[in-house]
Amino acid sequence: MNLGLKRSLYFGLTAVSMLAASGLATTNASAKSYAKVTSNETMTSAPATRNVTTNGSNALYTKAGTLRGARLIASKYTLQSYGNSKSSTKYFRAYRVATTNKGSVYYKVVSFNGNYRGWIYGGKATGSFGGGLATANTMTNANMPTVTTGYTLKDNNKNTLWVNPKWSQYKAQQTNMSGYKTGDTFTITGAATKTREGYLYYQVTDDNNTAITGWVYAGGLNAPVNNNTPTSNNSLKINYLNAQGQSVGSYQWIIQPSDLKSGAKLLYGAKLGDILNTTDSLTSAVSKNVPAGYVVSKTQPNTSLANLTVGSDNYSVYVDAANAQYTSQVTYYLTNTNSQINAGQLVGNTYPALSDSEKVLFSSNGQGVIATSLFDNQLFTTGKLATLNGVGGTTYYFDKNRTLTENANARYGDTLKLYYMQRQ
Repeated sequence: MNLGLKRSLYFGLTAVSMLAASGLATTNASAKSYAKVTSNETMTSAPATRNVTTNGSNALYTKAGTLRGARLIASKYTLQSYGNSKSSTKYFRAYRVATTNKGSVYYKVVSFNGNYRGWIYGGKATGSFGGGLATANTMTNANMPTVTTGYTLKDNNKNTLWVNPKWSQYKAQQTNMSGYKTGDTFTITGAATKTREGYLYYQVTDDNNTAITGWVYAGGLNAPVNNNTPTSNNSLKINYLNAQGQSVGSYQWIIQPSDLKSGAKLLYGAKLGDILNTTDSLTSAVSKNVPAGYVVSKTQPNTSLANLTVGSDNYSVYVDAANAQYTSQVTYYLTNTNSQINAGQLVGNTYPALSDSEKVLFSSNGQGVIATSLFDNQLFTTGKLATLNGVGGTTYYFDKNRTLTENANARYGDTLKLYYMQRQ
């Protein structure tokens, strides 16, 4: 055989052998680079502790990214956008955890909106989230409102109750509202905002059915009605009587939602003992609204406050006249002539007779300056001292301006001059 041909065949076979060996080595090296799963378990910790957010440092795969055959589901860019989102729908829930023979930990996760599900690198320890994941606090505690009772739902179909605030947990569920009745009042027991959106939610319980409880968007609640107008459905009348049983004043006490027991309904005829937490508010109202010049008597009828009913007007409180040290007497003058009106010029040959409750307007325990508002009292606008009936059909009308001028510096205990204008 030609020597040159032999050499060519030799070198050719050598080259083929080297390439084959090289390819085999590469194949073996590639096979050794794939990881193997050493454990794959379902996570059993509380679901809320497995809420996570993605940071974009790792992608999402059909299986652990270092396993043979792993395919991309969501890129790093996509997961970064989910992590930076302002929507609670783009949180993830971890539900399986796997480790590989290389010490890496992978979590299987699903997005709250259900769009993505797969495996992502989660660090080197199964007790915490790392790598492409971080623990997510989907809700943040918020301040409770000052008033926590008496709320109602605006529209149960639009803003209903949730076991957890909507989208704050994976597959959050609505509360069973089958026992709810339109108009039911709710008590607020908790408050929180969605961490991403900032929406405020309240945790509430139905006052009429405690089985109905959950979270509702704050904008879906009607605030308690501020009861400033007394009606037969929200108040009762306190009657103040003197020792002779004569009325010297009254006060309409309005029952506020904050006074009510949980679940109690404020309705006409309801007994206070059945609906109120305590009767302290009523007792306080009695002492704060005693007519001027009186004090609550130590002797009272044996009235059971618990048996009083909403809308009633028969609650009587006896009062005694306060021992005023300074009482002003009144005299009557004509504006035009500045002369005193004598009793003989009036029908019945007498001045108006004032009741005890009217006399106390001119009395005080101190000798302070009499306030100008005294002459705005009903006694001077439509009461006994608004007009004086004179003989012969003459009528005298109270002159507030002249009276104020003449009594500008008057003090309790001074004699007051009341001025009137004469009309035929």
